Amino acid sequence: MAVNQKKINCTSCKKKSSCFNILRKADHKFIDANRLEIKFKKGEIICKQGAFASNIMFIYSGLVKSYLETENDKHVVLNILPAEKMIGLSALFGNNVFLHSASAVEDCVICSIDIKTFENYCNSNGAFASEVIKTLNSFCTENYDRYICITQKQMDGRLADALLYLTNNIYKNRSFSMTLSRNDLAEMANMSPESITRILTKFKKDKLIKITGKQYEIKNYERLLKISQLE
Repeated sequence: MAVNQKKINCTSCKKKSSCFNILRKADHKFIDANRLEIKFKKGEIICKQGAFASNIMFIYSGLVKSYLETENDKHVVLNILPAEKMIGLSALFGNNVFLHSASAVEDCVICSIDIKTFENYCNSNGAFASEVIKTLNSFCTENYDRYICITQKQMDGRLADALLYLTNNIYKNRSFSMTLSRNDLAEMANMSPESITRILTKFKKDKLIKITGKQYEIKNYERLLKISQLE
């Protein structure tokens, strides 16, 4: 639900995306007047594939799952997005529809900014537009890498790749508390939950990882990396 009273101030916020960092204080005040703070509980849908995109969303806190919905009701996870990432940039200057869905992996706070504000700044501020393009390019590159992983690698390699992605890009630690569900992990690696359980058991037996409840620890990073690259 929308937060009635904003708790975040754009002019003093330290969690700005690179495109906002180059704007002036007056611009931050303008953006602050054209946004909402929205709280999402774990599992709630943030945006729906195919729906009109009237806003660009900035993840202030929490984790978000970005995924494609296929015709057979199967989800293909594109990325797990941490705080300070944006959702909906691909809707800029197009049909203004979301090209994929997103849902909260953890409780999240989202800054929702009017899409017209983004378009106006892109049209009037070259440096802002350049940073937006860089961000979009980064998203595309990550999505290409994920696509190659889930279509070209064997199951062991796909799961190894997913675990390394979480280690390096999301939790940024070789020991972390897993906030993704087993089903989320399965969608991320494009396999069934049963296959995830089987391969995790194999990885534990081979002492590549240690799992205690929701606590994961990468025990043999180099071997896991080799599996990701070669299998």
